[in-house]
This record gives sequence, structure tokens and C-alpha cells, in this order.
Amino acid sequence: MDVERAQDLIGTPVFDRNGSRVGRVGNVYVDDATQQPEWVTVRIGLLGVKETFVPLTGASTEENRLDLGVDKDRVKNAPPVEAEHGHLSPEEGRDLYHYYGVDQSDSERFEEPPE
Repeated sequence: MDVERAQDLIGTPVFDRNGSRVGRVGNVYVDDATQQPEWVTVRIGLLGVKETFVPLTGASTEENRLDLGVDKDRVKNAPPVEAEHGHLSPEEGRDLYHYYGVDQSDSERFEEPPE
């Protein structure tokens, strides 16, 4: 998925791997080296004021929704990260990948439905 199409995800409803509604996409973050979408923030809570990072690894899109490869509790309990200047530090990225149990070398970051 290119960055422009990934930006279209902003505001999209987000569901966990069990089909439970989690929140809405707040922002999309791309890998500095590959320029490919790697993370989204998900706005959760009643007013969507809490925002947590979720990897796009294992996620897919389908008809105006983003389906994650993790469950809702994992997203809700994610460690807080303040992405300075729109970037995660390498340490923050490693910590988040570790938290979500995702191998950083996973080359299948994001699945798009066939057109």
C-alpha cells in the first residue's frame, strides 16, 4: 500500500481479530527507510481521546474498515508512546513490536484486498 492510500485510512473504523470494534484510525506512520505504512494510531475510549500505536503487520482492509491482527485488550493496554515530530524512535518501534509479539523482519506488513 502506498502512503497516499494509507492516509485514506485516517478516520476508518478499526476492529480486532475477533471482529470487536476497537476505535478509529488516528494517524498512519511509515517506515523511514522503505516509506511503507508500518503503524497506525487507534483512537480508543468513549471520546476517542486515548491514542495507541498498532502495527499494520497482519492487518487488512475491507469496505471502509481496518481489521487488526491483534485483540482489543492488547490495543487498549499498549504502552504509551509519544511520537516526536511524527516519528517513532528505533527503540520505541522495537518495544512496540515486542509488546505486540511481532517479528520486525516480517516482510508481510499489510494486506490489501485484491482489486
